[in-house]
Amino acid sequence: MIGWLSGTVRARDPLAGEVILDVGGVGYQITVSLQTLGAVPEIGEACTLWIQTHVREDVLALFGFADPTERRAFRLLIGVPQVGPKLAVAVLGGFPLGELLAAIEAEHRTLLERIPGVGKRTAERILLDLKDKVAPLREAIGAAAGPADSGTHPTSSFADDARAVLVNLGWKAKDVDAALTKADDGQPGTLDALVRRALAHLMSRP
Repeated sequence: MIGWLSGTVRARDPLAGEVILDVGGVGYQITVSLQTLGAVPEIGEACTLWIQTHVREDVLALFGFADPTERRAFRLLIGVPQVGPKLAVAVLGGFPLGELLAAIEAEHRTLLERIPGVGKRTAERILLDLKDKVAPLREAIGAAAGPADSGTHPTSSFADDARAVLVNLGWKAKDVDAALTKADDGQPGTLDALVRRALAHLMSRP
């Protein structure tokens, strides 16, 4: 069992949510959340990730986390019925970990439903299974108390959330603002869709 990997960043792919870490000449392909990807340094720099190995039939996949608390949250999530590792990573990438744990503890279902791939039934299942289990994790990261209201994300829009995600991934704020302006088609959508449209504009820049 691999507990953690420490090496040099050889690739970081925001679209795929993957990092390739060179450890002693071996390149490990690691799936990470958007939150962890934001903490991964630039190509060529040293990086350490806490690892969860997932084995299924003929597939062996590595999932990496910036800190052990996020890995503990991942393990809780994959213990929820119908929540596989890919969806668990998407949930972890939806909000900063402290905010996510606070939302689960406070049973803010509508917050979870904003995460791509999480519908009403899945959100309800996560809340039912984990609302009494996340307190130790929140204490471990010194998370603040949950949102005061009972139904919506505190005053932030999809555009605000997308900006935070892209800046955390390493894009310059000025470039992100320009890309989001181009990506905004005025139609209802999801945070994931807006981030991907903005990334397409960012990556198409000369």
